[in-house]
Amino acid sequence: MVVLRCSLKRELPLRRDWLNGLLLFWLALGAGRLALDIRQYGFMAMRDFAMVYYVLYFFTAQALAQHEPSRRLLHQAIILTFAVLPVVGLLATTLPVFFLTHFLVAGVPLIFIKGDLLATFLFTGYVILLPSARISWNDSLWRWAASLVSLTLGLTTLSRSSLVGLLVAIGWLALAGRFRHLRTLITVCAVGLFAVTVYSLLRREDFTRTKAYAIYEAAASIFDYSGTANYENEMSSNKGDNNRFRLIWWKNVAEETLATSPVTGLGFGHDLAKGFLLEYYPTNDTEFTARSPHNVFVTVFGRMGLLGVAALLAIYWVIGRGTARAAQLARLDSTKQDNMTLYAAIWVIMISACFGVVLEGPMGAMPFWIMLGLVHFAASEVNAAPIAAALPTSCVIDSIKSDNR
Repeated sequence: MVVLRCSLKRELPLRRDWLNGLLLFWLALGAGRLALDIRQYGFMAMRDFAMVYYVLYFFTAQALAQHEPSRRLLHQAIILTFAVLPVVGLLATTLPVFFLTHFLVAGVPLIFIKGDLLATFLFTGYVILLPSARISWNDSLWRWAASLVSLTLGLTTLSRSSLVGLLVAIGWLALAGRFRHLRTLITVCAVGLFAVTVYSLLRREDFTRTKAYAIYEAAASIFDYSGTANYENEMSSNKGDNNRFRLIWWKNVAEETLATSPVTGLGFGHDLAKGFLLEYYPTNDTEFTARSPHNVFVTVFGRMGLLGVAALLAIYWVIGRGTARAAQLARLDSTKQDNMTLYAAIWVIMISACFGVVLEGPMGAMPFWIMLGLVHFAASEVNAAPIAAALPTSCVIDSIKSDNR
């Protein structure tokens, strides 16, 4: 429908700015690489190329945002999605057997929760839903409740990548002069740790076996890059192994790509896990279906080489520059907070993508590109407003007449 509407209006769903240009280059670069790989790898090449063509959701959302009712509907859909997520996530984690064995369609679970992505989007929802105003019974109470449940449930997953993403998002909000997310996070963590510690002491458990100690080990493991530390708690015992898992896979992909095709990469469809499996699972008796090495930059380097990494770094830089501008505007004008909230929220996803499979699959990529398209359009309109206001009246009238013609 967007393509049809743009065709009838004889215009492209693009804006002349750095982000649109970089994303077009990213899409063209990936398409060129795919043209070389499709004959050799067939469907697997198309499957891996999805990481690139999901960017079409950005252009679609950006085009829809020009239509006020469509933009309003998409914003409402985002709010509703993140309001429902903590309820569904809580049920799915509390009653996993029901969702995996009974709540099925043609034998397939209708709702299947992927743990690390659940934490990523719970924290994203916390950033989006937490009201900037005080609690009011008519409007913000439900948002407070949904945001607090999202934060609490997200923290219980012990997802380190998502937590780092949340801290980066909170840092951006603090730069904009908004400290409520940070204060709420500190309060929830303090109350939760106190409650867990008291509960463990009352049960006279070994402290190393408690949830509080698991949280401590999970946090400490963020700085255990080699994954060689000893983890005693059952709930956090796999953290070191997860670190080694990533480090070895990243090293294998980097070495193979540098030795074979450092500029344009190994291509879509190439098995990035082959060397990793030989080193990490030498007995080769483990069923392994993952195709992305849990880091979007490593994935891009393996698929598209240094050219792809340069393009992705530039995209991150431009988004960061847009976020900084939104933070400056929000700090100067407290009524300009909506764009800052959405910018901060997408940083949870962007940072999580550096430690997990997020932007390579539809579950993470589609919401991310849609939200980025919406906030980029809104920010572009805000940045253009002062320019239009500074023009002489005659220039504005001439511009309107030109647009009408």
